[in-house]
Amino acid sequence: MNQQNSLEIQILSDFEDVVFSIGYPKLEVLYTSPSIKTLTGYDSSYFLKNKQSWQNFVFDEDRNLLKQTLTSLNKTQRFRLRVRILTKEQKIKYIECHGRLIQNSQDGGYRIDGTVSDISDLLPLQTLFQDESIDFKHLLIENNMIFNGSQDSMFLIEVMENGDFVIRRINHAYERSTGITQAMIQGKTPFQFLGEEIGSVVVNNFKRAIDAKKTISYEESFAMPAGTKIWITELTPIEMDGSFKFIVGSSKDITEQKLAENALKEYNERYSLILEASSDGWFDWDLVNNTVIYSRRWWLEFGNDDKPENVPIDYWQSLIHPDDATWVGEFLENILASQRETFEFTFQMKKRKGNYAHVLSKCYIQRDISGNKIRMLGSNTDLTETKKIEYTLRHAKELAEAANIAKGNFLANMSHEIRTPLNGIIGFTELLLNSPLQEEQKEYLKNISLSGNSLLELVNQILDFSKIDSGKLVFEYVNTNLKDLLLSTINLFQVSAASKGIRLELFLDPNLPNFVSLDPLRIRQILSNLIGNAVKFTHEGSVKVSVKQLEQKDGLVTISFSVTDTGIGIDKKVSSKLFDSFSQADSSITRKYGGTGLGLTITNELLLKMNSKLNIESELGVGSSFSFLLTLDVKSTGENIPSLFEDKPTESIESNFVKIPEFQFDILIVEDNDLNRKLLAKLLQKKYPNIKLRYAIDGVEALAQFQTKKPDMIIMDLQMPIMDGYTATMEIRKLEANLKKKTPIIALTAGAFYSVKDSALESGMDDFLTKPISATYLYSTVEKWLSSSRM
Repeated sequence: MNQQNSLEIQILSDFEDVVFSIGYPKLEVLYTSPSIKTLTGYDSSYFLKNKQSWQNFVFDEDRNLLKQTLTSLNKTQRFRLRVRILTKEQKIKYIECHGRLIQNSQDGGYRIDGTVSDISDLLPLQTLFQDESIDFKHLLIENNMIFNGSQDSMFLIEVMENGDFVIRRINHAYERSTGITQAMIQGKTPFQFLGEEIGSVVVNNFKRAIDAKKTISYEESFAMPAGTKIWITELTPIEMDGSFKFIVGSSKDITEQKLAENALKEYNERYSLILEASSDGWFDWDLVNNTVIYSRRWWLEFGNDDKPENVPIDYWQSLIHPDDATWVGEFLENILASQRETFEFTFQMKKRKGNYAHVLSKCYIQRDISGNKIRMLGSNTDLTETKKIEYTLRHAKELAEAANIAKGNFLANMSHEIRTPLNGIIGFTELLLNSPLQEEQKEYLKNISLSGNSLLELVNQILDFSKIDSGKLVFEYVNTNLKDLLLSTINLFQVSAASKGIRLELFLDPNLPNFVSLDPLRIRQILSNLIGNAVKFTHEGSVKVSVKQLEQKDGLVTISFSVTDTGIGIDKKVSSKLFDSFSQADSSITRKYGGTGLGLTITNELLLKMNSKLNIESELGVGSSFSFLLTLDVKSTGENIPSLFEDKPTESIESNFVKIPEFQFDILIVEDNDLNRKLLAKLLQKKYPNIKLRYAIDGVEALAQFQTKKPDMIIMDLQMPIMDGYTATMEIRKLEANLKKKTPIIALTAGAFYSVKDSALESGMDDFLTKPISATYLYSTVEKWLSSSRM
């Protein structure tokens, strides 16, 4: 805390009046000075905690006055209010409150700043005049409130006919500040009380006020019983019957203010030195006279051989680089036309040596009491070296970003290219498995199929990792049947768990909501990674999946997910490596169990993007527990899993190819890859031997085929050269604009994301199939859309 702040706190601590600030119009306390405790019995922290409680202190009978004052505040901007309050000790006090409405410069809001004075000395006065008339009593009360309620030291001087000045009255503030009582001073002249030397100075000031015939003001300082202080005194002569009969005096103790001014002066000098050391100098632009004063440091860097005082603004303008001159001029013109007080900007300016430097100017605009701009002060900092570093870093960043983009594009393209042969491997393997084969041959083909699906899973993981690494992973939230999602995910692993003799258990909290908003694909991916690992690394015992509701409030539910197994466990020494990319707890695990080491990395990254994280508890040889929390929006309806996923059967890769000869439809296959065209043809002809197949390698050929003869169904690839599947579909729908019955168009793509599916449906397609092609879902989709046209 610097000296100035300490001084301000000391001043407020010693100040008997309460200084306050409250927000407007909410009337919540923003600040009170420590003296609030003396007034009310409660300290500042009470009012800061109970921000509107201050209104409860005001007497019920006086609250109408408070309401009227607040109502007129917008119009008057200032107020003065006298009311009664009841303190913590149930004591009645009279207070007088002064304040004004102020707009915050930072956020544009309003607040009320002011002071509160204790004027409880009126209570004895009320008793004294209780038998007087109401008007007279109120007049005396108001007179005493004005005189004794003021925090300034006030005194009344009578001007005698012989020219003497007799002290008639002083207020309580005068007594407190000086240590002089009414009894000590009343009826005495300044000479009698202060002596010849000081008394003559005081009398001369009285005479000056009478000669001036108006209020005069001056500073004075002399010893009093309460100590020597500095005062600023105002004397106002009062004329009665053609001559000045009285002088009303008011003295304000400015001792602490003077100390603060000196401290501020010292602080400013220190700040100037700091500013000189931390920048290339400062400037002070007089906006009225259009001249500038420069600091020594500034002038050494950018000046000439003249003095750096009252330099015309043209000199500074001449230093601006020609490339920056126009925009700097327009920028400053706009700033000066606005209401901004602080701003900064960077431009090039010529130094004394003739070279140009990148300069950061930080500026402040000062206004007079009318709001007119009168000064602009600021500092300059040479950023030349910083700019060089920025350029180097920016260039390195651009190279890194370009490399990252290239890496992402490479992985995405490789993923698509790898999926194409995989589609053929998996598809033709499925066809072979359903042809007459020896058992040994079938076993070989099953191994090929399993390897193909493992390779597909690896490609998917690498693509996900690439998306996470490049920040391109997008979550697609869908209102989903939560229990349906959990049950269907568990069912995917029932066969593999049963084949190892492992119990796969699911506990669902009955309090779980039916529908929540989430990305079902990513939640299934997270759970599948955890359950798949648990089944892989468990040789006996069980794998238990538990989903519990922890809290549901304001439309949000917090759910705990956990997967616990009795598997091989993890050594605590290596558990920290689990989230490292391409890493496993033990290198021998890769040889024994396989895997990329990306599963848990992707799982944790997905959870981090959902504002969660993966927690691990494990003991080597005993088992492991992986858990996480999610806070989700509760919904009243949602999608069931069959409409979101095409869950492939896990019990066997073999399909039942029962031929349907009555299917004699015309199907157009639009696919640019020859292998995929052949696979689709073989799969369709295997089930539907009498169908007619036509082919197109891009959207243009598809349009031509459609116009030659309208097919009964179109299977449309999305990514093709010349014209893609989206465009081709939209063009076909234009040709069918006036037809009641439209051709079913089935999308075929390697991308299984909702955004791809949504785009396909928005373009006019009717359904969606993913690669690698599943014979089961190919047949169900074909029969779904052609069943109404059967013979």
